[in-house]
Amino acid sequence: MIAQEIDRERRRRGRGVDGSSSRWSTLERFGGLRPRRRYARLAGVLGLVFSVLVVAVVVAVFVTVRDSSRSRTAGRRGSVELVYQAVPSSQAGAVTPAALNRTVQIIDARLAAFGIGGAHVSVSGANEVTVRFSAGGNAGRTAADLVAPARLSFFDWEADALTPSGRTVASLLPTGDQLALAISQGDGNAAPGDPGAGSIGLYQAVKLASTQRPAGSAANAQPGSQYYMFATGGSPACVEAAKFYGVAAAPARTHCLLSGPDSAEQAAIQGLPPGVSPSEGQLLVVPQGTVVLQAVPASFANPPKWADPTAQFYVLEDNVVLTGNDITNPKPSTDQSGTPDVSFNFTPKGQTEFHNVTAVIARRGELVSSPDQTLDQHFAVALDSVLITVPSIAYQTYPDGVTANDGAEIIAPFTAAFARNLAIELRTGPLPLNLTLICGDIPGAASCHLPQVR
Repeated sequence: MIAQEIDRERRRRGRGVDGSSSRWSTLERFGGLRPRRRYARLAGVLGLVFSVLVVAVVVAVFVTVRDSSRSRTAGRRGSVELVYQAVPSSQAGAVTPAALNRTVQIIDARLAAFGIGGAHVSVSGANEVTVRFSAGGNAGRTAADLVAPARLSFFDWEADALTPSGRTVASLLPTGDQLALAISQGDGNAAPGDPGAGSIGLYQAVKLASTQRPAGSAANAQPGSQYYMFATGGSPACVEAAKFYGVAAAPARTHCLLSGPDSAEQAAIQGLPPGVSPSEGQLLVVPQGTVVLQAVPASFANPPKWADPTAQFYVLEDNVVLTGNDITNPKPSTDQSGTPDVSFNFTPKGQTEFHNVTAVIARRGELVSSPDQTLDQHFAVALDSVLITVPSIAYQTYPDGVTANDGAEIIAPFTAAFARNLAIELRTGPLPLNLTLICGDIPGAASCHLPQVR
């Protein structure tokens, strides 16, 4: 009975690697904010440029099935044990044995490809995955990177991005709407998709997204509704949330994030910071068919946390035109200057879809442009819930779209090791299930190890 109570309390208190609730292990796996430097360059037939968050760990592993009824005991000396709960995703709508096994296989492939020895991955019961690896370095960073979904999504930027009115940018460009123009073309030194190019704060973004009609389809990157809890800036709840997430307190007359996004209301409530009650928060629900994406970070090494009052976001209709499943053979390479990058090809389906969507984008650019103003249109690439890049399609150069017969390159200021790691992550593919940290031997997480009762 005592062990059961401890286990229930451990699950209730499960937190992420940086002290935030467990679902933030992907959204906030890197840290703070630094001034941005622009590195975009044309590559091959397109200029497909996106810097990517990368898994930087892991390990050759044994995959076993562990008896779920066995009590968890302390990991081997010098090792870190992490226990995750698997939940459905856009890749798998239910937690099935097949989806669990595939998740473990991908983690296994990542571990083996990175070549860090001494790890063990297991599935237990109906919905848990346990990972153990040798301690060393930043275990919290390792934990977050290891289970990152790593899902690439491609959007038609102007057709999907929403203005605060709820109308798409594409629908407003012919009217000369200035905010639509800023989102489409950038504003000052901010390029499309950057903070400041028509972006808005998280509360504004979620509020806008929550007013949209449900539009579930196979094209959605996000399955089901997403639940958020907010409070008014300056309130005791916001003070506690700022401490919990390690961010500045939200100013008065604004709102702070208490918890979310979560796939269920109860999960959002359970994820509230310690000492904050549900009655102190405002629940907002984003229906399926709309997605909130963080603006392109100023630094992918230190992107702002979602709870940071200064973080910026965009709201898009969730109409994914391509995914990471539509690319093949990602590998480390170098560009013409010798800078490391990652090249890849498209699958036959991906190549067709890419050509089709770039043709639509190019033709729209021609329609909304004038002799005095060229308004090239864009597609957007997101990794999980973060925008990576928003490249343009020059309609004068590619009036019928881009064929990309020779594939594309991901060009950024990569080191050789970074490019290698990125290629591995893309090659092993996205995790079919989302993994939520229950407990682990890392700062901010509940302990997996039950205390001895004498």
